[in-house]
Amino acid sequence: MSQANANATFAPRQRIGSYELLVELASGGTATVGIAVYRGAAGFERLVVVKRVHRKLAHDREFSAMLLDEARLASSVRHPNVVPVIDVVRTEDEVVLVMEYVEGVSLSELIAAARASMGRLPIPVVSRIVVDALSGLHEAHEATDLRRQPLGIVHRDVSPDNVLVGVDGASRVIDFGIAKARSRLAQTRAGMVKGKGAYMAPEQIDGLAVDRRCDVFSSGAVLWEALTGARLFDGKDDFDAMRLVMSAPIAPPSSVSPACSPEVDSLVASALARAPAERFQTARAFARALEHAIPPAPASAVADVVWTVCGAGLERRNAKLVEILGEEFARLGQLSRLSIPFKAPAPAARPPSNPPLSTPPPPLPSPHTRSMVSTVIAVSLLSILLGAAAALVWLSR
Repeated sequence: MSQANANATFAPRQRIGSYELLVELASGGTATVGIAVYRGAAGFERLVVVKRVHRKLAHDREFSAMLLDEARLASSVRHPNVVPVIDVVRTEDEVVLVMEYVEGVSLSELIAAARASMGRLPIPVVSRIVVDALSGLHEAHEATDLRRQPLGIVHRDVSPDNVLVGVDGASRVIDFGIAKARSRLAQTRAGMVKGKGAYMAPEQIDGLAVDRRCDVFSSGAVLWEALTGARLFDGKDDFDAMRLVMSAPIAPPSSVSPACSPEVDSLVASALARAPAERFQTARAFARALEHAIPPAPASAVADVVWTVCGAGLERRNAKLVEILGEEFARLGQLSRLSIPFKAPAPAARPPSNPPLSTPPPPLPSPHTRSMVSTVIAVSLLSILLGAAAALVWLSR
């Protein structure tokens, strides 16, 4: 790789191994994430998401090892509600994770867009999203190695940013970048705090040992915010948010969103219990309680909401891909199961599953016309039968 390319953040058409960079999606303190196209042998192609670690961190052995752990751990979890890591590219000065591309938006984007357009997300839609995420987390918590030994995976960074809500209506957990497992290749330094302050469990903030119940607490905070459209631990910065996590009173969701029932208030309180022993002990138990309190909406309803409130943003993203790829985009979109063509009406709405015909069908014939046609057909059939009978009589002579 040239020095120019090495310094570039996310230049379209830049290549890293078999991957051609296309569109940047987001850039944070550790990595830049964007869409790329994989070009393999025999014309094999597909759209993917690449997570390109910043160069200064790529040279940090501990961070690089942590990122490789993410790939190893995430690749061991196979579940519809987890975005898998499918490849790792490592060069002299870069580490890049490659993940399956799922068209959609983060839950944080969806909450913000809903707040601007409809106030809050419909409660059954929230239930479907969080139940999906809890299902993916439970699968990760239960993951084992080839010898069927538990991997002890804990996400430790569950937040609305790390829940991807797809245009197919399914939600998926992403970014096991700070996951901790017993068999990590690189051990986390004792007492090091990793995660987003407003979603970290108290024991995580204290630097104590964590288990799956840490993710239950974080998921409880995610559920509270998705139900209310507001921030739960709204600190001035991460440290202030952590202070609130440790000591601030936790208001029930119904105090902000009156549509929440007492049963919903109770299960949220259980998920957000500061003592791990008082929480739901597994993500599955949390999901079952949530399903009982709020019957989840079907995936199609979630997809409708995504297109209604975020369709315009999805259109802009895909317009960039069209600009870069041209006619090639249609083929890649079909290979990657994208919702193309991207021509949502204003306000943006989900493309209909059965689009109208380009030309209207011809009108049905009138009853009089249909009667005449039937008579002609009947007379024609009678003539054919009489002719066949006469032929048989002639042949029998």
